[in-house]
Amino acid sequence: MATPDPDAIWRLLNEARFEEPGEAKVAALERAVEAADAVGDPELVNYALNGLVDAYEFSRDSTRLLVPFARLLRAFDTRPEHFDAYLTRSLYWTFKWIVDSMIEQPDVPLESIEHWLQEMRRRYAEAGYSMHAPAAYEMQLAFHTGDYDRVARAIEALGEAEEDDMSDCTACQYTTLATIVFYAEEDSADAAMEMLEPVLAGEHSCAHEPHYGLALSLLPLVELGRPAEARANHLRGYQMCRGKEDMVPMIALHIEFCALTGNEHRAVEILADHARFFDLDLGVRERQRLLEVAVLTCRRLAALGYADAAVPGPGGREWTAAELHDWAEAERTAICARFDARNGNDHHSRMSGCVVESTPYDEPVHLGLKEPRAVEPPVALAADEPVEGPALDAAIDAAYAAYDACSPDTWKAWLKVGAIADALGIELIAEHRAEIAHAESARADDPEAVEAGLRRAVALFGTAGQPGRALVAEAFLLIHRAETAPEEVRAAAAQIAATALRLRDEHRIDDRSLHTSQVLAMRAEYLTGDPAPDLDARAEALDAELADLPDRRYALIRRCDLLDLRARLTDDTDAKTWLLTAERDVARAADAGWAVARASADLADQVGLTGDFAQAYAITREGLTALGDEPSRTIAAKLHLQAAEFRMREGDHPGTYEHALAASVHCDAVGMTVPGAVARHLMGTALVEMDRRAEAVPILEAALDDLPDSEAWRACNIRFNLAEAYDKQDDTRRGVEHGLAALALMETRPELGRAPLYADTLFLTGELLEKLGEHEHALEVYTRAAEAAEEVGDLTSWARVSRARVWLLRTISGDAAFGEGLQSMAHIAAGLIAERANPEAPEAVRESARFELGETYRQHAQLTFQFLESQAGEPGLRRDEAEPVLDLQRRALAVFRDGPLLLERASLTAHQTMWLLAELGDTAGAVEAGEDALGWLVSPEHAEAREGFVQHLADLRGGGAAGQGGGA
Repeated sequence: MATPDPDAIWRLLNEARFEEPGEAKVAALERAVEAADAVGDPELVNYALNGLVDAYEFSRDSTRLLVPFARLLRAFDTRPEHFDAYLTRSLYWTFKWIVDSMIEQPDVPLESIEHWLQEMRRRYAEAGYSMHAPAAYEMQLAFHTGDYDRVARAIEALGEAEEDDMSDCTACQYTTLATIVFYAEEDSADAAMEMLEPVLAGEHSCAHEPHYGLALSLLPLVELGRPAEARANHLRGYQMCRGKEDMVPMIALHIEFCALTGNEHRAVEILADHARFFDLDLGVRERQRLLEVAVLTCRRLAALGYADAAVPGPGGREWTAAELHDWAEAERTAICARFDARNGNDHHSRMSGCVVESTPYDEPVHLGLKEPRAVEPPVALAADEPVEGPALDAAIDAAYAAYDACSPDTWKAWLKVGAIADALGIELIAEHRAEIAHAESARADDPEAVEAGLRRAVALFGTAGQPGRALVAEAFLLIHRAETAPEEVRAAAAQIAATALRLRDEHRIDDRSLHTSQVLAMRAEYLTGDPAPDLDARAEALDAELADLPDRRYALIRRCDLLDLRARLTDDTDAKTWLLTAERDVARAADAGWAVARASADLADQVGLTGDFAQAYAITREGLTALGDEPSRTIAAKLHLQAAEFRMREGDHPGTYEHALAASVHCDAVGMTVPGAVARHLMGTALVEMDRRAEAVPILEAALDDLPDSEAWRACNIRFNLAEAYDKQDDTRRGVEHGLAALALMETRPELGRAPLYADTLFLTGELLEKLGEHEHALEVYTRAAEAAEEVGDLTSWARVSRARVWLLRTISGDAAFGEGLQSMAHIAAGLIAERANPEAPEAVRESARFELGETYRQHAQLTFQFLESQAGEPGLRRDEAEPVLDLQRRALAVFRDGPLLLERASLTAHQTMWLLAELGDTAGAVEAGEDALGWLVSPEHAEAREGFVQHLADLRGGGAAGQGGGA
């Protein structure tokens, strides 16, 4: 076989430096080492080994670096002349990785680790390095073995030693100390967070930070009662480490957080995302962490009654939670035993045990992601609750009292009666069994179960000689069947009304059942979708009858129902508002929080239609306050969703986020899928507006999954935001995918193809395609974007995309594009001048046109300079030939100053003019331009901008401006 080409190996090594960590990079560098060995060049071999060490360190199993490092160290000791400054520094740096990898490998004896730690100290001292790094890794070894006295001594030595080139990056130092403090000390969440703050704030970062810092912060934040920050750090942090084989510890921390904060379903999702990791050749400690959180998650599932739930695991198959628990626990225990045997104590297994035996926090942390629907727990008796005859009597009395008080929890009271009777083995009378059947129907989700319960209640009330209560149950049954059997229900509703009046004449029905059955029958008639024309008149008459009973709470509540019904029947806006206001007043008189909340939700919609979003929001707040802790999740979901919409309209993005989050929780609890998706769309949009795009991505993706075809606009808006967010996260290709998907959907919907969002999405997608180098496709999209913006009259978007198209055409066609480009710039300016002069245009539109006009002049100057410079040839551009460029720059500056000063753009234009004049040899003109700028930067708030011009002028007068900022 031919000897490999050394140049090709060098190229491979150079390219590998910029590859993402992972097994592909490892394999490439393993091949490079083999090829370098075949060539026999010692320096090339050393560089290849060094690259492999680096690849192993940031791979799924960093312990593999021990072998190539040993080769490097032997080579350094025997032939140091083949190590340049870069290789030498890398060698010393790798000592830290070696000690760390040995700690993580239970088959390496402690004596060997101590030997290498001592070797590190010796070699660092000989090379003139500080003992800062050796102290840091002694601290980690002591923490691993549970020798906390030694940890304290190492921390003290760390503080005394001076940091140098061998010290870990500042970000890693902070997170390492935070880890030790949080896990080694009681009540240390505050101290841990204090150490993490500089990393979380972005002051320090590295290849693994803030990824690890974000994950590590989750549990301390929960312990400190800061769930909003924990939620934000999870949403942001998990996106950063998801799927990365070298970030198992971070992924495990996210799973642990979810399993302990009421997000077990999310923990399972993350395990599913990384199920293949079970079958990877991970480092021992990384494998243990994965096993720990798998055991913890499965234990939580079992505690919630889901031991048989499917959980992805090793082998690419579905396991039950119980099966995965037993397998992972056995694996975990075996690994812990190896570490305990090596360390000579049980510290390691005790620390691991603390993870798998953790108890969840008292309060859940709602993430805003989709949660499983809440299951109403069956009514259960407390362990110490007596189940004797008197207890049953008391429960029956309490149920009747709840009924008399019109409590929304009456059905729960009757279910408790049933539970006690079952425990005692007592057969209840028919009336009580009827009430329990009615209560069971109220709890049921399955339509057939609801209907069966109500039919049973009707029959049992009949048996019990309670025709009025039977009629009420029958009316509830009609409401349940109104949409499925409308004609039958309309006839039955009329029959119920007639029967109620007949029973009244026979004195066989009380007032409450009389009125309730009539109101419910009217409600059922309305729900059929085709009520009789006189329904409103009948409802008004019954309302008048009930108004004569102001001291009867049931009458007030039934009046609320009637006013609600009448508001739904009318198309008159004023009448609807009056009826809903009256409903709210009656609900207040009844002291019925849920009724106040329902009326407030409907009234807020009406007020919102007038554009008074502040008042509409105030109404939703009143509704939420009235609702309190009542379990009316459907109403709470609507109120919070309304509040989020109103806050968004008012530009209150934090308020939008908080209300949309609450709405999503309530929607999920009762299975309101589409409203839940709408809530998540609002949450994600608010996060985007707050420049928290990393958090927004998983929220928006969750919303996208649940939106129906009827919400096409919302889906397109979500994809637009995702396209932008992914680009900000340096995943431009995925951003393009969302942009193209949004365009494909909009182009099937004519109404969306004419909306401003279409033009904006075209523009954004064109920018992303250009960034990916797909220039021809980007040019085609830019052209469509300009046409779309012009069609909808969005001059700002039209100007921006038209300019972008000019520059892209220049990239594609080179000098041949100058003619079209210069004409386009002039055309753009003409359109903006006309818009700016249009007296009928809103002030905001004219001001936007002013900015775009100035920017067009500025970019026109840049393009003109490039054109003139290409025409000037070898001698270069003369001062007099550059006058068109300077004229355009003067125009741009005049526009930026004509009105409220557009400081950033005006300053940029003035600096560019100074650079151009200096480059053309007109230093005096450049100085004059700078002094002119100082003249319009006299306000105190412009102090920073003045400093920039003062420095620029000093450079010019000192002869240092030549060559700066070439071009316009």
